[in-house]
Amino acid sequence: MRYFITQGQLHSIIYNYLDEKLENVTTDKITNPHNPNAYRIKMGDDLITYFYYGPGEDDDGNIHYGVGMLHIHPDIVDTLRQLINIRESKVVDIIADWFSEKFEVDIDEISVYPDRKKPPVY
Repeated sequence: MRYFITQGQLHSIIYNYLDEKLENVTTDKITNPHNPNAYRIKMGDDLITYFYYGPGEDDDGNIHYGVGMLHIHPDIVDTLRQLINIRESKVVDIIADWFSEKFEVDIDEISVYPDRKKPPVY
C-alpha cells in the first residue's frame, strides 16, 4: 500500500525523529584557538558535526565570505532511508535544513562522513 505525504509532512517526520534521537546528545561548540572566526559544533560522537570558517582566503588564495560545512554520520542517513523510502540526497538536505534552523547557521557544503565501510542496503 502506498501513502502520499506532503513535503511539509515529510520535513515534520524527519525533524521529529532528529529531535527525539538527539534530545539527550551532548552538543559542544568549540572555537578554534588559532582563528577566533572559526568554530565547530559537535553533536554526540560525530553524529553530526558542523564546521564554520570565517571570512578570509582558502588554500588557493580565493577570497570567501565564510563557509559552513556539515558532516552527517551515515547511520542517521541510513536509518531514515530505511524508515522512509527516499533518496539519500533528499534526506541529507532535510537534515541540513533542520540543523540550520536549530543552530541558526548557514550551510554551504554537506557530506555523509565518515565514509561507509560497506555499501548501504535499503
